[in-house]
Amino acid sequence: MDALDKKIQRMVNEELTKSEVTNMIKSNISSELSSRDFKKVVRDISSDVIEDLFKSLWQNNNIWKSRVKNG
Repeated sequence: MDALDKKIQRMVNEELTKSEVTNMIKSNISSELSSRDFKKVVRDISSDVIEDLFKSLWQNNNIWKSRVKNG
């Protein structure tokens, strides 16, 4: 690394450590997490996972029912 690269890297690091940048990043993440699109995607993924769980439990109910009964 030459001196210019080190200077640029130091300047970028200084800028990234400022609280303004941190607050901007937190704000952007917060707004994304509370957006309708994000909530819809999470809801869709969750429902798919629950559906797969119940399908798996139903298909293998003889296995887990006998284990629960024999405890």
